[in-house]
Parts: sequence; structure tokens; C-alpha cells
Amino acid sequence: MTTAWRNAADRLRRARILECGEISVELVDDDRIVGSSRPPAQWLPGDVLAVRRNLASYETVASAAQALLDRQDLLKDLRLVLGALSIQEEVTQERIESALDRAQIDSQALADVRQQWAGNTSLIVDRIRPVLMLFGISGRGFDAVAMDVDLLTEWLSANLTRWPTPDLLSAARKSRDDHEMGTAAWRVLGDDAQLPTWNVALAKLGDRYATVQNHNVSEQTKAHLEEAKPLLRGLARHVAIKKGEPDLFHQIEKVSQNFTGDTDWATRWWETPFHAVSDALRNRYAEIPGVEPHLKVFKDVETVDNLRDELRREGIEIVIDPYETADGNMKRLESVLTDVRDLHRAWVELRTPKETQPKPFVDVQAAIPAAAYLWRWSDAELLKTALELLGDKEFTDACNGCCTLDMIRQQLDLEPEAVAARRRERSHREQEIERKRRTFEVAGAPFEVGGGSYIELFDRLESLPVPEGPRASQDIFTPLSKARASDGNRGGNGGRGNSSPMRPPSADCRELVGIVGEIHAYRYLRKEFGEEAVRRDAWVSEIRRKVLPPVEGEPHNMSDGHGFDFEFTHRRKKWHVEVKATTGDDSQFELGISEIEAANRLARKRGGRWRILRIRHALSVRPEFDWLPNPFEDRFRERYRLHRGGMRVSYSRR
Repeated sequence: MTTAWRNAADRLRRARILECGEISVELVDDDRIVGSSRPPAQWLPGDVLAVRRNLASYETVASAAQALLDRQDLLKDLRLVLGALSIQEEVTQERIESALDRAQIDSQALADVRQQWAGNTSLIVDRIRPVLMLFGISGRGFDAVAMDVDLLTEWLSANLTRWPTPDLLSAARKSRDDHEMGTAAWRVLGDDAQLPTWNVALAKLGDRYATVQNHNVSEQTKAHLEEAKPLLRGLARHVAIKKGEPDLFHQIEKVSQNFTGDTDWATRWWETPFHAVSDALRNRYAEIPGVEPHLKVFKDVETVDNLRDELRREGIEIVIDPYETADGNMKRLESVLTDVRDLHRAWVELRTPKETQPKPFVDVQAAIPAAAYLWRWSDAELLKTALELLGDKEFTDACNGCCTLDMIRQQLDLEPEAVAARRRERSHREQEIERKRRTFEVAGAPFEVGGGSYIELFDRLESLPVPEGPRASQDIFTPLSKARASDGNRGGNGGRGNSSPMRPPSADCRELVGIVGEIHAYRYLRKEFGEEAVRRDAWVSEIRRKVLPPVEGEPHNMSDGHGFDFEFTHRRKKWHVEVKATTGDDSQFELGISEIEAANRLARKRGGRWRILRIRHALSVRPEFDWLPNPFEDRFRERYRLHRGGMRVSYSRR
């Protein structure tokens, strides 16, 4: 809303007020008028605000202001703020400030707009004085006409011809300060109003005017670098290849990545020019030994397009992305390295049968050679690099002269079946490692995510005694002193769990914790509220499809967009329960957007109850339950803290 108001205030500043005897808005169907109105104020094309004559109250433009802000709920507040206070005895300063807070209106900007609507030209005059000083135009007669818009317009038209008077007045109205006015002058007048010249003009006006600077220089520099990034990488790649020194690519890239503009740029230009960035980059590249002879492409470069043309003229390839090249090389290398390892294992076992494990090798992604960024490796280069990464010199020497995997197999006299056996063993080991990674202990027994059946898991948990919990049916909340804190241990969204602040849980773990948590919640709610209230169809989250699929004739209303996981009626009250399951004693968890919306909506709805069922130690034999209130209900706002972060709200105990 703040941005919307700022944009609207800008439009009001540059708006031209047109007084009309009558304003009529008509809705026409062919030649027939089917609707009409007589508004006190109406926006016309070209930022013209028509106002009915003899309606001097600011309240008359409240509807037009609301339309400008594209908000249909502000009319009351705008009328209170804009209205003629002299005829509203009940209006107090406190009420005005309250209205401003609700509407998030910039009161200073509002005062500015009201002054200009009233015909006060003081702000306009203050903005125009530096422009006159810029061109050495005598101020004779300027002060005499400054308080009358018509006389001021006539004087400016006669004395300042380089800036059309309507545009100058519009810029003066719109500019919040001398910085914005200076920028507007530069866009119209060019280098005659460049930043240093503008500051000289401001300084000549005395202490009332302070010099300004370009506060956006960092963002402008970054924008130039971002646009030139593919070209600079192409140059770095070219130099590294020409010099035969792959490490030069990273050295040149590091200069670009760590580049910041000079400190004096903020006082030299309203907008940092590209040539300033390119000249500074060239000077810093030249500090790298052996690079300067390749930097003539920067000579007389004014724009990114100039640099692109110079690179092409020198035959420097700028289409290839070195990082995409390296990524492709590494993916192919991993595949080749896997095959080399199989050959190596077969070779080791053939020579020393008791040695069944291959020697350690370097992780591919942790040791990307600089040459990987420069060109697409051939099969021979991939094989050579794979042998180097394997780290077994004896094996590498034995493969000397081989250009393909098949040549290695033949030279080492390895039978195809022996190599195939090693591959099967490797595949089995990898599958076993992956299976163990996906296997977790649930209520004292192992369960594999993706391998086990959630329906069977539900049946197994159903056979266990239902854990004790709070008296949720009586809406008795868990005492805060019993909900133990564990700072840094946070559960995930939608009931997904967390196990360690240092080691985030895997996606498989989060899925399992969420599903087990809702199974526990279903069993607990049926025991607490009764099976007649909490039937199968009370479980409305998407998770239920994996655990308790709907039967024929049952409504299919499962969704993660409800904002709660269970919905049922008990003793003529409708309950909405959101489940949050974690692996430990987590003191904080997050609410998703749909959950926040549902909690907010039901906090205001009579007879609707939205509650949180937190399940701690969800995968253990003895899960623990907490019954927590809706933090958006007025009576609980002081007891719970809402942490806003991005698109979520973290909900924790005070």
C-alpha cells in the first residue's frame, strides 16, 4: 500500500486541476444513455483532475483519490484525512493520525499535495530556482510572479525556452526534493545539468540548498555488470585459451565478481555510464600478469553494444557460457569416472583378490579443473581426467596409451563378465545406500520411504495404544510451561518435521514425519472427540490419499489448500485442526499461507474454531501432543508471538 500511495501522490503532484461548472459521467449503449452520474471530481486523460466549481472541500476529491489508489476500502479514511476539518467538530488530531496509519498515507506527501491544490506555488518555486541558476538566468521579476501560477507560467515561457514551461512545472510538482528535480533537469537538458553542474547551482543559492549525490550508483553499476556478464566471461575464456593458462579464467572472473565502482562516482553522474565501468574493469584486468595485451577491445567503449561489437571484431566467442561448458564436462566426467572405477575394481581384484575396495578418489564436484570451463572435452580428455581423479598411479600407468574404456579393458586383459559383475555389485551397493538413507525407525520398527506402504504403516500404528494427550474436546490448551523449548529446532511447513539445526532433514524425512504426525492426530482426535464426530471424511489433507484412500461414495475433498488437516463438528461446534509434527521438542514451527488465511478467517467467524495439534517426537514409540490455540484470536495475541518472514509466519511461545 505504501508504494501505491507514493505512486498516486506522484500523479497528484503532476496533475493539472481543471475547474468545471458541471461534470457528467454517462454510460452509453449505442445511442441510448443507460446510466449517468454527477461526481464532484473525475479523472480525465493526461493526468487532468476535473473538479466542480464552488466545491472547495478536499472531501470532493476523496472518491477520485480512491480510484487513483485502486483501493475501494479507503473512502472513509480519505474523507476523514482530506475533509474540511472546520466543519467536522468531532475530528481530532488522534483520529487523523489513526486514519493515516490505517491507510498508510505519507502525511508529508499529503501536505505537499494539498498545498499545490490550494494554489500555493512555494514548493514549485523552490524546485525551479536551481534551474534558473544553472543557466545564469536573472531572477529579476521572478519573485514578483512566484505566488501566482498564471504569472509564473508567463514569466517562465518568456525567460526559459530550453525547457517547455508545462513540462517544467510538471517536473517541479512531481519532484520531492532537489535530487529528483536535478535528475529531471538532466533528462531534459543533458550534460548541461549533469550532477557536478547541478551541485554548483545549488551551492550558489546559499545554505538553504544542500548539495546532492547519486545514491543509486551501486545498483547502476551492478546493472551494467549484469548486462555485460556474458561478454566479460567470453573475454576471460578467450584470454585463458590464448595464453594456455586455464587458471587465468578464474582470475579474470574474480575481478568482475568483486568489482565495485570508485567512491567519487556518486558525485560525478546522475546515472553511472557504462564507459566508467568498462574503463575501471580494464584497469583492474591489466593488473593481472599477461592480460593487458588482450584488453584493446575496451578502447573507446561507451555501451555494452560497443563492447559486443569489439569482441566480435576480434573474433572472440561470446555465445558459449563457460559455466554451462563446465557443468556439461563434469556430468560427462562423472559418467566416465563411474565406468573407470568399475574397470579399476575388476583389475584390483584380479591382481590381489583379497583387496576388494578400490582406492580413494577425489570428489569430482570438489575439484573441477580450470580447463573444464574453456571447451567441451573430447572423450580422450575425459578419460585422462578420470584416471587422474581416480588417484591410483599404478593403474594409470597400466592404462598408458589407451584412449577409450574398451582399450583399457583389452590392455588390462579384463573379461567383460568380470567388469559386468563389478557394475552389478556397485549398483547393488548404491541401491543399498539409498535404501538405508530412506529408512527411518517409526514406533520401534524400520520403515522405508518409497519402499514401504503407508496403508500398512497406518494399520501397524492403529494396533498400538493411543497415546495420552490434552483434553482437546474441552478446548483445554497445553500449559506453556510444559511445552519445552529447544531453540534452533524448527519443524517444517504443513506438519513436516525437523531433526537438527545443523543438518536439515531430507525430503523423505519431512514427508514421513508429516504423514506419521497426521496418523497419530487421526487416532488421537477420534479417541478425544469420538469416532462419530471424527469420521474418515474428517481427515481432509492431501496426505490422507496415501494413508486412508477414500472409499466409493465418499466425497473427495482432500486438499492442502484448506488451511487445516481435519474438519469436523462436535457438540454443535465446528472444529478445524492443523497438525504440526516434529521429530524433537521443537519450540517453533511455521504456518503456510493457506493456514494463515484460514486461521485469520476463523478467528473472526462466530462458532468456528481453528486449533493447532502439535505432535512432538512423532516417530518415537511415545509421541507427545500439545493442543494450541489460534494465535490470531484476540484473547491469545498477547500470549503468542508471530514472526513474519517472507511468505510465512513462524508461531512460537513467548
